[in-house]
Amino acid sequence: MADPFTTLVANLNALGFFGFLLPFIFIFVVVYALLLKTKFVDDQKIIGVLSLVFAFFVVGYGGPVLANFFVNLFGLATLILAGILIIVLFIAMAGGDASKILTGKAAIAALVGIGVIIFMVAAGGLGVAISDSVIGIIFVIILLAAAIMFVTGKNGG
Repeated sequence: MADPFTTLVANLNALGFFGFLLPFIFIFVVVYALLLKTKFVDDQKIIGVLSLVFAFFVVGYGGPVLANFFVNLFGLATLILAGILIIVLFIAMAGGDASKILTGKAAIAALVGIGVIIFMVAAGGLGVAISDSVIGIIFVIILLAAAIMFVTGKNGG
């Protein structure tokens, strides 16, 4: 017998929650925020209607492919962000200053690079099929390398 959470997710998937509703809400909110921020139109009702129409068109055009892209994108991003959070927590527990981690240009460039890689893998633009187990192994290797570099210091001693 399946656990209740698995049944809930399967039922939501069968109802189109992940394939239609979540991508629709995401597109609606992003377009609404962009139109509101750029002050494209002063009336919020018009911005709401434009965002609604735009979200329907995007979801109608993208359909399950768009939903699959978002599932892959947010799944990979969550995995990477969890790893970064664990590294920051280890640095803070060891007495390091966690507030200075993202101050350098190299750290920002690394985060941008990670974001591009996540986007390309989620989009399938590289044409490489990477399974979940391979991503997990790469993640563990990166965590081990970061821990070794942290313990041994920047100079290797």
